[in-house]
Amino acid sequence: MKKGLLGSTALVAATALTVGAASAAEAPTYKLSGWMNFQAYFADRDALTAFAASNTTAFTTAGVADTASTNDMYFGVDDAELTLNVSGTADNGLEYGFKIEFEGSPGGGNVADEARIQLGGTWGTLQLGDEDGAEDTMNYGGENLLGATGGWDGDGDDMSVLATFIFPTIAGDTSDASKITYYSPRFSGFQVGASYAPNNHGGDRNPADDTLFQNYIGLGANYDGSFGDVSIKASAVYASASYEGNGVVQNVEDISAFSVGGIVGFGPVSVGANFTDNGESNTVVGANQERSYWNVAAGFETGPLYLSAGYIAHTFSTGAVDVEPSAISVTADYSVAPGFGVYAEYTGYDADSTPSADASVIIVGANVSF
Repeated sequence: MKKGLLGSTALVAATALTVGAASAAEAPTYKLSGWMNFQAYFADRDALTAFAASNTTAFTTAGVADTASTNDMYFGVDDAELTLNVSGTADNGLEYGFKIEFEGSPGGGNVADEARIQLGGTWGTLQLGDEDGAEDTMNYGGENLLGATGGWDGDGDDMSVLATFIFPTIAGDTSDASKITYYSPRFSGFQVGASYAPNNHGGDRNPADDTLFQNYIGLGANYDGSFGDVSIKASAVYASASYEGNGVVQNVEDISAFSVGGIVGFGPVSVGANFTDNGESNTVVGANQERSYWNVAAGFETGPLYLSAGYIAHTFSTGAVDVEPSAISVTADYSVAPGFGVYAEYTGYDADSTPSADASVIIVGANVSF
């Protein structure tokens, strides 16, 4: 039923490509943008002995052999990006173009992170290629308000033993896998969207490389409006995928997950929250393992200064044991000049495990963008 609905949506969008208000054609033009940062990391971590778990399959509080606590410091260029956007308009009003995003860091090579064609008009927007899906782009939550690198949704996971648990991701998020996505026009603040990806690969892949899960579907609906000085954003998204195994013999649950969230702003202050239930997605059938998380955050902006703080808590349940790792983040951003800023953040990770695998991570950095 979902596949049929998605197919119908794509057909309507494709049919609409030939319909539009007559207008003078505009030859394609391009815009180049980009950014780069430099960061210093400081981390204080307990012994890396606990919480040998996966955020997609089973979990256990059994230890992983390691030694004493660690204190780490290093410098890094987390990322550098250049994004090329090309857009034009046909005689019939059809808007068309493409985007390609290059990411690179010294020693890491240069890669095309996102690349997609976009078609649009009064009927909505159709994206074809490697781009985030509706289950991600249409979702709101506290993570949207965190500054600096994103706190528990940012670069702190490079130094944390809890990286796979704290990152707020709905099961079935296809990230930049090759897909088709349709977004409706926004009516009275409301918008809907749908994505379909045959598998979780990006770029040009041989069908023999199909992932364990196939037929990813992402559905979303959100609202973005204001009432006087109060702005309101609210969202609900759903993601699913079927387990095909790809030759791997394992009895695994299909992916089925949902997320709801919102952000309320008043003047310089914004508050956001999100709840995501990944259920038994990608767990062994009959294991009764469920995963969910919730988060809340607030942001305050005054002149060139932006401050934020947030909290996230996960629950991993087997029916007999609950493990609840959590994290708290505080961030500060300061705009020194147009396109140049500095920032700092602190994130504390609590593994909720014995022995402890907690961590504290501080990141300070500077970025330049255009």
